[in-house]
Amino acid sequence: MNFKMGVCVLDPELRKMTLKKRLWAAYHGFKAPERLVSFVAAERMKQADEERQAWQEEVPRWERIETIAREALQQAGVAGGRMLEIGGRLNPRHANFPEFDYHALDLKEAPGAGVTVAVGDITNCPHIADESYDFIFSLDVFEHINKPWLAAKEIQRLLRPGGITMHSTLFSWRYHPCPIDYWRYSADGLKSLFDGLECLHADFDYSERRRDLRGRDGNMVECDALGGWRENVRVNYAGRKPQS
Repeated sequence: MNFKMGVCVLDPELRKMTLKKRLWAAYHGFKAPERLVSFVAAERMKQADEERQAWQEEVPRWERIETIAREALQQAGVAGGRMLEIGGRLNPRHANFPEFDYHALDLKEAPGAGVTVAVGDITNCPHIADESYDFIFSLDVFEHINKPWLAAKEIQRLLRPGGITMHSTLFSWRYHPCPIDYWRYSADGLKSLFDGLECLHADFDYSERRRDLRGRDGNMVECDALGGWRENVRVNYAGRKPQS
């Protein structure tokens, strides 16, 4: 029930109950208050549960990310050339972009990865020449870079005029040090890092907002009353380097 202008107003479901049933429900409510849930609260709990399950029906994460990258490449007219993936040693995406001469840059070597991985730090890699790549890509990397403004500066230096860079990282996600977890980004935050580029895409991805990963990969973080981590939001950016 609620109150309007000092008058008690019953919820629609309560109006259907006889006085005897209302008194009986109130009696049991006082005996076991933890079992007493209003109609509105029940509806909200149902909606929350539907949202929690909805992410499983979304397009898979990689397909969403690849679509953004492909659209940016097509818009810029980049059909091939040299590609650099930052942090690609454990799960390289070379097979997804076969038209590119693929290179990976990571902090460690990766024996058995199936690709050649150059060891280096994207915040400072003077051993790589200016304008070396047509496409620079990263997935779930920028949150782990200690000085992302330096990384963005290097990426812009390494990109050829007309080239594309695309990065998918996190706006809201659990703390996950591997080895260190530094940052979270908004769409405008990524745009500000790459201020020397023409922005082709910068937006949030709410598809996995209610994703529940309890128990996976040893993740046993305490969950809230809705049964999972709240606000799992991705953010994607794609930009083009202006022609000189």
